[in-house]
Amino acid sequence: MRKDADPLFVLFFVSGFSGLIYESVWSHYVKLFLGHAAYAQTLVLVVFIGGLALGSWLCARLSHRIANPLRAYAVIEGAIGLMALAFHAVFTFTIDWGYQSLLPATCDVASPFCASQWALSALLLAPQSILLGATFPLMSSAVIRLRESTPGHDIATLYFLNSLGAVMGVLASSFVLIPALGLPGTLEAAGFANLLIALAAWALSRTPQVPLAPVAAPPGETPEEASASRRLLFLLLATAMLTGLSSFIYEIAWIRMLGLVLGASTHAFELMLASFILGLALGGLWVRHRVDASGDPVRFLGIVQLVMGVSAAATIPVYSGAFDFMAWLLNALNRNSAGFVLFNLGSTAIALLVMLPATFCAGMTLPLITFRLLRSRTGERALGLVYAVNTLGAILGVVIAVHFLMDTLGLKGTVIVGAAIDVALGVALLISTRAGAVRTRLLQWPAVAAVLGLVAITLAFELDPGRTASGVFRSGSARLAPTDKVVFHRDGKTATVDVVEHGRIRAIRTNGKSDAAIGSGPSPASDEYTMALLAILPLGHRPEARTAAVIGFGSGMSSAILLGSPNLQRLDTIEIEPAMVEGARLFRPMVDRAYADPRSHIVIDDAKSYFARGRQKYDIIVSEPSNPWVSGVASLFTQEFYHRLDAHMADGGVLAQWIHTYDMDAGTLASILGAMAKTFPDFVVYSIDADVIVIARKGGPPGAFRDDVLRMEAMQPIVSRLQLPNGDDIRRRAVGSWSTLATYFDRLGVPPNSDYYPVVDQRASRTRFTRERVTDLIELQNAKVPMMEMLDGASHAPALGRTSPRVSGSDWDHRTVWAVHDIVTAAEPSLSPGAIAPLEVSARLARLWATRCKEESSYLQALPHLLAVAGEANPHLHPSEASRVWRTLGESPCARGLSREERLWIDLFTATGARDGAAMARLGTQILEGNRTSRNPGSEYAFLAAVTGLVCTGQNERARELMAQGTRTWLRPESAKSELAYLYGRAAQPPRARCAS
Repeated sequence: MRKDADPLFVLFFVSGFSGLIYESVWSHYVKLFLGHAAYAQTLVLVVFIGGLALGSWLCARLSHRIANPLRAYAVIEGAIGLMALAFHAVFTFTIDWGYQSLLPATCDVASPFCASQWALSALLLAPQSILLGATFPLMSSAVIRLRESTPGHDIATLYFLNSLGAVMGVLASSFVLIPALGLPGTLEAAGFANLLIALAAWALSRTPQVPLAPVAAPPGETPEEASASRRLLFLLLATAMLTGLSSFIYEIAWIRMLGLVLGASTHAFELMLASFILGLALGGLWVRHRVDASGDPVRFLGIVQLVMGVSAAATIPVYSGAFDFMAWLLNALNRNSAGFVLFNLGSTAIALLVMLPATFCAGMTLPLITFRLLRSRTGERALGLVYAVNTLGAILGVVIAVHFLMDTLGLKGTVIVGAAIDVALGVALLISTRAGAVRTRLLQWPAVAAVLGLVAITLAFELDPGRTASGVFRSGSARLAPTDKVVFHRDGKTATVDVVEHGRIRAIRTNGKSDAAIGSGPSPASDEYTMALLAILPLGHRPEARTAAVIGFGSGMSSAILLGSPNLQRLDTIEIEPAMVEGARLFRPMVDRAYADPRSHIVIDDAKSYFARGRQKYDIIVSEPSNPWVSGVASLFTQEFYHRLDAHMADGGVLAQWIHTYDMDAGTLASILGAMAKTFPDFVVYSIDADVIVIARKGGPPGAFRDDVLRMEAMQPIVSRLQLPNGDDIRRRAVGSWSTLATYFDRLGVPPNSDYYPVVDQRASRTRFTRERVTDLIELQNAKVPMMEMLDGASHAPALGRTSPRVSGSDWDHRTVWAVHDIVTAAEPSLSPGAIAPLEVSARLARLWATRCKEESSYLQALPHLLAVAGEANPHLHPSEASRVWRTLGESPCARGLSREERLWIDLFTATGARDGAAMARLGTQILEGNRTSRNPGSEYAFLAAVTGLVCTGQNERARELMAQGTRTWLRPESAKSELAYLYGRAAQPPRARCAS
């Protein structure tokens, strides 16, 4: 046995590593142009796999002319590497031209299919894919020419090492290279790897490689024997094609199934893909020691096909148990970074548990088929021919699974169809090997057992919607509660959609994750505030809007409310998944207008592609896609996306962007907001419950929210349902503008989210697991000093109506704040405690001190209650009302008897309520100078008031000095972190002449 071939195995391992990096990264790239609709996902796979098939077929046709396949392999690896280095520049130039020129000129906006878009995408991927397809047959030819004694062993080893490299490439790409280098850097790393492979292969290609002599027809071969040889060739090539078809049917179905257990994130997808390929690799490893010694490889192949079909069908009962394992895992792990590593390992174990038996068998098929054909007159041509027809079958599998099976038969039916194909192939192969009655009887029992096993699994096991809709990857529960009822279930082309009923709340779920909920009774669900304000806020900033678009259908509520505007003439709602629109019908009649209004147009398409094909410019665009941790969704939160969106907005057009703050950290939110700021630098951030709505205007700041929208006749039902009587209740949700929040988020050092540097996509899976939540905005909004109002130029509404309701998710109640106001300012308040809130107790005790001045109600005892009143009333009452509170307390008999030092507190509270920055700076500083070692709520209040006043009056250097001292002297550990970071950022900006009014 010659050792010259040993280094080639190492090279092919590295080739597999870089090859799967290409598949992963190219898919990211091309989907940016095609979108994430089912046909786009299909095209990416079809072009890539089709290129592999064409490259293999060309090698099969030309194998007899290639004198030195290793040298040809070196040339091709070098070409792949050079193309990888140039790909990013070529891609960005091409899609910019495509969006600006090709799509508007050649595509019909009414049709989601555009031939020129598909053709351009195919041209971007085809050259590299064809070259990649030639690598396996060329390397295989080189190895078996150098070592002829064990061709089956060597081909299986190459298959194993290439697949193992692919596994490592998938994991390295997702978890290491893309986070560190971005998409361009990852491609460059893989490209340099291919260039090194090319140099090494060229150096090794000097070793002579003698072509294998084709197997000649045996002397005296009869026509019947020749015909049998041709039939065997046809059967084996058909098996190679159909087993490729069934394997990709499994892959499509398993990825959807496991997405319901592991979560449909990019990391989960890569783990599933790695597990799938690992099963193929292990099958190739196992069979390499047996293929040369197998007396009848066709019979061996037949048994493998039977086992593969039954194993694939058996994934259905195993899959149900995966929900229980995931529930146990989530409840056992700590939700931190170390737990996230264990979560990914557990996710991989689940994926292997489902996929490994069938993929292990699939990994044996190509080595067995290739080995048998090498021993036939097909000879060396079999190396490319088998790989070509196998990848052709894979193409058919993708198309059939996505566009037919999933839609019509669902997940279970899709898996069973693939299993039936493999069992049928096994039976056909066994029948072809029979030689006499004895052999026939021996071969009957495996075939019969496999058929019976397939039928039994099909009839005995179902996928339980109570499990698949549970969202176990977030909830930690393996199934829905007994009180929950699944009233709609559909396995769509891109997602599994369910509508779940819990009492009087209905929620629509995508891949187990709730996307929208609406109450059927008089009490609204919390999601309704967000969905309603996604429509009301942009209309309030542009009531005269005539055209609007909504990205993401959800429940249809935002679209229905937008159509309540009598000025609106057209609304386009763009949704990728048809099952989402179908399921949302169960929210009628509340969302009737989205379906029945003639101005409403529901478009099934990718938003970027739809916008690019049309020339429509919109007065309002509402973007409410799913959560950014869902694979592909993060591309709707990138700076490139917002730049393209700007081109489809009319002058002065308004963008409303939904962002969640749950399952997210401040750095991820900063990355999204930073991406928006690249195109819309003057947006305003509104905080609603666990969500954020960003309002931006093309060409300038969004301006003030106008109440006109709340008075529109068609809006009255939702205004009444959500109790939104005036615009102040909405305006007060404005946290701040980007001009003042930018420095707060810039301190985190997270770059803006980009298509090519996908910060959000890489971070979001981890923050979903760790259950992080961005509390910064709520903390700033509820700061005890009205710093945001004083230091931000955005429109705020501190005045609260007396009938204002508690807005869902707020940390305080309007009515309680007004109760405090009334307790303090009433002429004869009732001072009996009763069943009242703690803040009202503080107000009563503060008034008790002010009016009675008894020893048992001393000033030191009253000060904590005065601080409580100041911390809630001052930021949330209009200055005139806040001044009335402190005038009442400050002019009381007890207050008039205070010492000069004690009086400083009343004066500071009065100045803060009046938003008097100069007085706040002076009085707060005086109090701090008298409390140099005190760390308590009082010193913290004085500190925040003093710094706010200093920044407000342009004394930024003094503010920075005070803050440097404050963290050591007056602030308790971990206290007021958000407020302090905001003030640091504001103090770092150039001084302003005066506070914002």
